[in-house]
Amino acid sequence: MSRIGYQADYLGDGLRFEVPEISFEHAGDIVRLEDGTASLDYLNYSVVLNRSTRQAFYSAANADFSRNTGEGRDFRLDRRVDERAQLDNLYYKDLDGVENPYDRGHLTRRDAISWGRTRHQANKASRDSCYYPNVVLQHKRFNRDEWHALEVAIEDNHTDADNRFDVICGPIFSAIDRFVMPTRYVDPARVPSGFWKVIAYVGRDSGELEVNAFVVHQDDESLRKMGQVLGREGVDPFRIYQSSTTLIEELTGLTFPDVAYDKNPMYFFESEKTREAHIVTPQLQEISEETDGVIFRQ
Repeated sequence: MSRIGYQADYLGDGLRFEVPEISFEHAGDIVRLEDGTASLDYLNYSVVLNRSTRQAFYSAANADFSRNTGEGRDFRLDRRVDERAQLDNLYYKDLDGVENPYDRGHLTRRDAISWGRTRHQANKASRDSCYYPNVVLQHKRFNRDEWHALEVAIEDNHTDADNRFDVICGPIFSAIDRFVMPTRYVDPARVPSGFWKVIAYVGRDSGELEVNAFVVHQDDESLRKMGQVLGREGVDPFRIYQSSTTLIEELTGLTFPDVAYDKNPMYFFESEKTREAHIVTPQLQEISEETDGVIFRQ
């Protein structure tokens, strides 16, 4: 079965949503296949992998939440590319009786792409979501609270026409990143300071392409405890994490298609519209120097 990858025309004719471009500065870090292809294509999604961080520049998916019938998890390396360019399970498992606080966090959500023409294909797509190029270091509290809350909010968003989305997301690295070093025999891995997500869909009322962008920081506040966002009454992740596309560009060095800027209701600078919408993007909270067991290295 071929791995068809992300399809820019998935939402329909005239509704193309292209993947972002990677800046010239980072082009040398792109992990490529033997034929020079940059995109690692799987069922219903694609990844462009960063050799330096061993995590994705971005993961781009064609999501259909109304046909989520696939089952199965099988975390594994992608043998088409160098194993040294991927973070394997060593960085996520407990060691010497010390609990590893980092989950194997999906970028492209398994529930978003577990669909296909047949049940077999849906199950294959579900398992394909677990390739390590689509996995990032997410603290278990962040992964199961703030990040999951945003995933659920997108699925439950009622402004789309058919529960189908283009979803592109990736990590944010900065000068204050933490590091994970499971043993002294492996290189430390960089822990993202946050994550971004851009979604495109057909508007229920407009019948046109609509875009929303989000930034969620993996900071001390999100690592402190569970239940700060997920299931909390009066807290709407779809609203509080909205961001301008320009901010994501500045944080990542990626350049998005024009429609990602033109159709996003958020502006880079505060305006009357942003004030009226009461949309607030949280600022990065302090990153502490405290360690937890033997897993962390600042």
